[in-house]
Amino acid sequence: MVDRRSFLSTAAASAVALGSGASHLHGQAHARAPRKLRVGAMNVGEYTFWGIWGDILSAKGKFGGSLFNMEVTHCWDINPKLAREFAAKHNCVAVDKYDGMIGKVDGIAFGGLYEVPWQHLLAKPYVEARVPTYLSRPFSYRLRDIDFILNLAAKHSTPLIATSVQEHYYQASYLKDRLKNVGTIKSVSGIGWSDEYPAHFHIQWFILKALGYDVDKVSVLTDDERKCTYLQETMLFKGRDGQPPFLAGLQAVTDVHYLQLSVFGDKGKEEVTMDRSPDPLETHYFYFAPQLLDIQRTFEGHNYQSFDAIRKKTQVFLAGYYSHLEKNGSLVSVDSVPADWSPRHFKPGWIDESMLKS
Repeated sequence: MVDRRSFLSTAAASAVALGSGASHLHGQAHARAPRKLRVGAMNVGEYTFWGIWGDILSAKGKFGGSLFNMEVTHCWDINPKLAREFAAKHNCVAVDKYDGMIGKVDGIAFGGLYEVPWQHLLAKPYVEARVPTYLSRPFSYRLRDIDFILNLAAKHSTPLIATSVQEHYYQASYLKDRLKNVGTIKSVSGIGWSDEYPAHFHIQWFILKALGYDVDKVSVLTDDERKCTYLQETMLFKGRDGQPPFLAGLQAVTDVHYLQLSVFGDKGKEEVTMDRSPDPLETHYFYFAPQLLDIQRTFEGHNYQSFDAIRKKTQVFLAGYYSHLEKNGSLVSVDSVPADWSPRHFKPGWIDESMLKS
């Protein structure tokens, strides 16, 4: 079982520590001349944000490579052909082995979904080498696996970030700052994009960023957790001083990138909404760039969230899956999901596990 206190005790150290290779190179860069952080792109071939992220960071991309203080210099994919195609497009180097970027980059970022069940093992050599690491959503398919990588990061003081794109929206902090206006929360309702749950039902992580991580129980009612025609996720938040427990109901909407969250209280209502712009450049800037900025800050040594928050987000996600697959959609305690339990993978056999180092 994970030592949660170890997360808290190492949070301050992790927040100011870069990987051994990254911090050394970063220090040298400042001693000589400013240079961009070198980023290693993991899983660039299929079902990945790297098609978008690469376009934003590339010198030939949407912003000419000047918006961020980082650039993609290396990449890896389980399919070497797709890695080479990405490398040619974005002027970086494709490596043959998943750990082949150690000593060459200042941080690595996983961009996809298919690698998530093996993400903790793919990230292991980088975390051990103290290379700042971004984990792709939904972070892990087993509590045992997320505990493994979090404890490893705590042990080596490696900055770690694990987020969903909507957690980085200003609407989350905007709503959080205005919760005091509603008084005692009575109920919460939200709408989010549901296609291919859980990867794109981002509102399930947005709501935690806005309302806090103190969730007691979760339920998911759906016809198919991977391609639903209907879906409702319910979260029961614990009570605290002056605030009784309350329910948050999240509804699925298909075929639209949309976010709406309303908080109702005894003194009023607060609400936030967001949709994609029809202008691709605006979409890149407002929808995707904030996440890359927080990844960059992490690669510079400043953790975006505590390890406890990353673990709780994973628990909430898994509890929803567990509710649907094992408990017919009833509310289940987030602490009741067995550490070794896993839902089915989106792409079983995506990786040959024999290639992974123990």
